[in-house]
Amino acid sequence: MTLGFAAALSACGGTGGGSPASPSPRPAVFTAADDMTTVEVSVGERFTVSLQENPTTGYEWDMIAGPGLALVGDEFVAPSPSPSPLEGAGGTHSWVFRAEDVGTLTLTGRYVRPWEAGKSAADFSLTIEAR
Repeated sequence: MTLGFAAALSACGGTGGGSPASPSPRPAVFTAADDMTTVEVSVGERFTVSLQENPTTGYEWDMIAGPGLALVGDEFVAPSPSPSPLEGAGGTHSWVFRAEDVGTLTLTGRYVRPWEAGKSAADFSLTIEAR
């Protein structure tokens, strides 16, 4: 599923010769550099989490959105085949979430092979202060 969350959204201008509306702000994107941090978002606001993933090794992120967060969509983007694709190269997995409730919300992820119960190669945690 392609979600276009990487592009800024823009509003259409009104009729009657009025000036066009301002572009909507670009959704926040959080990465591994934001692991174990606290971020602020507004209720109803969408934000993206993008993490490196290599499904050819069997590893994938198991993301868990706590109460008050809704998963809107997700997408895996493989590396570009140009100039020459690398066999077994990983890509980027991105999830779009929406804050639905006011308060302190949590999002966690574990980088696991589904058949290896209890083992995690990496973890990700984000605390969201929704206002």
